[in-house]
Amino acid sequence: MIRRTLAINAALATATLVGGLGLRPAAAEDPVVYGCLVKLGEDGDVKVPAPEAGVLVQLDVKEGSRVRAGDVLGKIYDEEIKAQLDAAKYALSRANKAANDDIQYRYAQKSADVAQKAYESMVESNQTAAKSVPEVEVRKGKLEWEAAILSAEKALFDQALAKFEYGQKWAELKAAELALQRRTILAPFDGEVVKIYRHQDEWVSPGDAILRLVRLDTMLVEGPVESTDYDPHEVGDCDVTVEVEMARGRKEQLEGRITYVSPMIRLDGRYIVRAEVPNRQDHGRWLLRDGMTAKMTIHPNTAEARPLNISQTP
Repeated sequence: MIRRTLAINAALATATLVGGLGLRPAAAEDPVVYGCLVKLGEDGDVKVPAPEAGVLVQLDVKEGSRVRAGDVLGKIYDEEIKAQLDAAKYALSRANKAANDDIQYRYAQKSADVAQKAYESMVESNQTAAKSVPEVEVRKGKLEWEAAILSAEKALFDQALAKFEYGQKWAELKAAELALQRRTILAPFDGEVVKIYRHQDEWVSPGDAILRLVRLDTMLVEGPVESTDYDPHEVGDCDVTVEVEMARGRKEQLEGRITYVSPMIRLDGRYIVRAEVPNRQDHGRWLLRDGMTAKMTIHPNTAEARPLNISQTP
């Protein structure tokens, strides 16, 4: 009787502890996968490259540095590009002024109006008094009028060309800005620097690895499931509880979800499942680390138990 009471109390204590941690209690029929491997995410391990050639004049991180997406990791020499950018800005300003300047057109129009009046005056004079203005002068007046009209059209044509030149200078400015941006090395995601390959004041070429950055806030846990026990559709997209052993036998549990089920069955009759598990920190350090082994409990019949995404509701 005493032994039974102790067993019941132990079970209640375990249930209370699991519930208090917000973890899912394992059902008797839930499959448990032992010897799982904790891995970095497929897009969470990158060697950040040098995008351009030049001297690495600035390196703001070291091994162990934690960075946020968009943080500046380092810079490649860019003084020459900055000068090109300044020149491109002045050229764009000049092109903008030329594209919007219609002084030549307005002057040519005024000249055409004056030439027209002069020509019409000569024609009117000859109508009043025959040959009061020599024919050659009349023709010369008409030519000056037509030349002024053509000059106005030429001014409009030149202004249209200036607008094309403005577009070209704008593109050159954007190219200079992009070249400057490419000399600033940014963190592609939140992560931790685990290896430095190049150091400040070294020459780098495009594609040279500057550092290795890993993402630790989400990890993958991978293990084999017996194909004779569970079909892929029974475990795919299901919730899981992952348990890892820390120092001195301490155990930690984390919740995740299966995101991949291999279509291939191995020679031992098992297939691989992979869960994505949000990591968490303990005393400033991540619990799940690449290379750890873990136990993964799969919770069948949870694939459909998903919160309704209101934004996708018709």
